Amino acid sequence: MDYKKAIIGKVSRRKQRETEAHLMYLELLRRHPDLYETEKAIRGLLMDGVKGKSTDSKTLDTLKHKREEILTSLGVTKEMLDPPYECNKCRDTGLIDGKPCSCIIKSCTTDGMETTANFEASDLDIFPPHERERIGKIYDTAKAFCEKFPFTNKLNLIFMGKCGSGKTFLASCIASALSKNGFSVIMLSSFAFVNRMLKYHTTFDEDKLAYLEPLIDCDLLIIDDLGSENIFKNVTVEYLFHVVNERMNAGKHTVFTTNLDDDMIRTRYGERTYSRLFGSRQSAGFALSDKDLRTSEYAKPNARTKRS
Repeated sequence: MDYKKAIIGKVSRRKQRETEAHLMYLELLRRHPDLYETEKAIRGLLMDGVKGKSTDSKTLDTLKHKREEILTSLGVTKEMLDPPYECNKCRDTGLIDGKPCSCIIKSCTTDGMETTANFEASDLDIFPPHERERIGKIYDTAKAFCEKFPFTNKLNLIFMGKCGSGKTFLASCIASALSKNGFSVIMLSSFAFVNRMLKYHTTFDEDKLAYLEPLIDCDLLIIDDLGSENIFKNVTVEYLFHVVNERMNAGKHTVFTTNLDDDMIRTRYGERTYSRLFGSRQSAGFALSDKDLRTSEYAKPNARTKRS
């Protein structure tokens, strides 16, 4: 889905909810004469004010209070009459200062990864004792990154380590924290990333940009398990560099998780991409555990989760 369709959809849903609420209130007025007479009196006083006539504010307040009591007795809540916004940032217009809101950007990516991970659920005891202090500092860095976002010292974070070392879990914690704070976060596997770029590369109609724009525009892009994707000529390496480069030029943040070390990344993606990931003062790499925490002797049997 492209931005235009997503915005139209959000605005339409808002109008539909407002229409349903209005029709419900009209039906309440029809079925309850006391509510109808109270509403009629309120509107009469408000119209007097519009016409410049003096309005008895005490009477108006009394009538409004009576209306609230009637609605409460009927089990009607404020939210039923005035539906809450899907997004408080754009008030369901889909736009902020003429640009797509974060809610629109995220909605345009249907292949993203959903996560319920959070820092509060993290347990450093799952790591071997000799690694806990070092890993704890990495977690503290990740938390600080979220607290300062988007005004951070680094744009790119790269979490490296073997399978099951906790990379995806930590990236998911970052995604949850920033999503909760209202930022647009897209987290997808490297396979899904390359699949989108392949569709972009081979599409030649008006929907082409729908595959690329959200990945460049979102506040935080997380590419999980970099190095596990297929290498397609003129697609994988080229678009990885393009997306990372465009995001860095725009001052946007990107997080990667990978089983590869820096030399393997240089070999697989080339010097140009490597330099954007590791050769910049705007990037920081972190090595997580050298153990598979899914089979760690320190993992609690009832608390083992997939951590890659």
